Amino acid sequence: MNMKRVIIGAILALPLYAVTVPTQQASASEGLINPHVQSVASKPTLIALRHRVRVAGHYEGRGRYRRWVPAHYVYR
Repeated sequence: MNMKRVIIGAILALPLYAVTVPTQQASASEGLINPHVQSVASKPTLIALRHRVRVAGHYEGRGRYRRWVPAHYVYR
């Protein structure tokens, strides 16, 4: 089959398909709300328990060589 015929056929078929398929607006509430399930309050986050820790400068292995990493702070 000739490639031009395939491309022309696809170009003509796609708009016809889009017109013939009925479009229906979706409702967000359909099937998503269960009246028998009660909502549960979310647990409080434990961000307040994390604190800043100073990590001293150190060497890290990077493949075949070591690299100096300066001191920095991390949250733990």
